[in-house]
Amino acid sequence: MRHIARRENVVSRPAPRQRRARLQPLISSVAVALRALALLASLAPAALAGEWQTQTTPQSPPPHPPAQAAPAAPPRQLSVLQQQAAETIKITNDFRRRNGLPEFKEDAVCSAAAFDHARDMAKRGYFNHFGPDGSSPTSRYKRRNISGQRVIRVTENIARGNGTTPESALKMWLGSPGHRKHLVGTEMNHIGVGVANGSCFFADCTYFVQCFSRWP
Repeated sequence: MRHIARRENVVSRPAPRQRRARLQPLISSVAVALRALALLASLAPAALAGEWQTQTTPQSPPPHPPAQAAPAAPPRQLSVLQQQAAETIKITNDFRRRNGLPEFKEDAVCSAAAFDHARDMAKRGYFNHFGPDGSSPTSRYKRRNISGQRVIRVTENIARGNGTTPESALKMWLGSPGHRKHLVGTEMNHIGVGVANGSCFFADCTYFVQCFSRWP
């Protein structure tokens, strides 16, 4: 019997672990490529949309109109008695100006003290430079002088009568030497006037008080 020796070509196959090691770089490259494609796919709609996207800038709110200053308070309305007091000061200064004398400046403390005395005389029915409580032109001025205005001297003129007006009161003072000296002199440089209604001589009566002060 003849033995025929056969030669078989046996191809050696690598082991499974070796195959995986060889394929690993390829798998990694494919994975990277797939991730890149996925990223491009996700960006494409946004990129396309961005070509047509418009941006609207919100309009700024209109500027607020400048705040308007509060309207000035209307001038205070003077009472009839206050108007008579102001008129008395005016015609007194008119008289001084006509006679070449300097005008009196208004003294608010004098006016307050003059109103106090005019009201007190009208209420109690007396007519004197000194009140029943012992007040004097100087003490009444000091009581009202809360600002501490320095004065050298204070004096006054008083008048009353039925239907007395600023003009008739001034005429009475000018006709009395003791009162006239305050109106034509230069010792006093400020004035205030108070007026009040009361009664005298069994009828309605108006009381006028001129307060004069000498400021340094």
